[in-house]
Amino acid sequence: MSLGEVLFIGIVVVAVVIVAWLLLSGGGSRQSPPAPPAYRPPRPAVQTPVARASTADQQIARARAVFRQRIGTAREAEQERIRQQVLDQERRIAARLARAQREHDFAELKSLHAASRETADLAYGARRSASATVRELSAAITRTHRAIDADRTRGGRQVPALKRTLNVLHEDRNLVNTYCDRYRDDVNRLNDRTGKLRDAINANCGAAGRAWYQALMARTAARREGRSK
Repeated sequence: MSLGEVLFIGIVVVAVVIVAWLLLSGGGSRQSPPAPPAYRPPRPAVQTPVARASTADQQIARARAVFRQRIGTAREAEQERIRQQVLDQERRIAARLARAQREHDFAELKSLHAASRETADLAYGARRSASATVRELSAAITRTHRAIDADRTRGGRQVPALKRTLNVLHEDRNLVNTYCDRYRDDVNRLNDRTGKLRDAINANCGAAGRAWYQALMARTAARREGRSK
């Protein structure tokens, strides 16, 4: 083979390589479009559970509404404020009794006991007011029964309306009684905690605590004796 033929073959090979490189590098080539994303079904929305008020809470809410209607918004708010004060004081005593009581804690514990008794006195007054509402509703029920009896003697045209009124009065009284019962239970728990605090002062606060306890019990006995006369 002559030198010219070798050069010719080399040029042809180089040309083929260059053309192949151009084709592979995209010159004039068409790329296939990207594949569409895979279908994913939508996830159902997470439903946040809504807390439902208990039946007891619903009854108390309705009882408070009755109080607002019967005694006014301001007095009803005062009733609830005092009840919350009772609950707060009960929690404070429970937290303090969970810790050690020592002789040098006497002043602190005595002050806590005095605050509890003041709170209980306020609560007793509020309970008396709530009980007065029950008595007023009972009196209204009695008057409505009499009105029904009287209207029957005149033909009874007003009896259906009076019976509806009577049903409302009975429901209101039941609700207020529920409120009074809960109030009583709250105060009883506070008194129980206060008694435990009193006994802890006597047992753990040295001579000063014992003297305070004896004086307190003497005053309590005197008040009871005075009420019994």
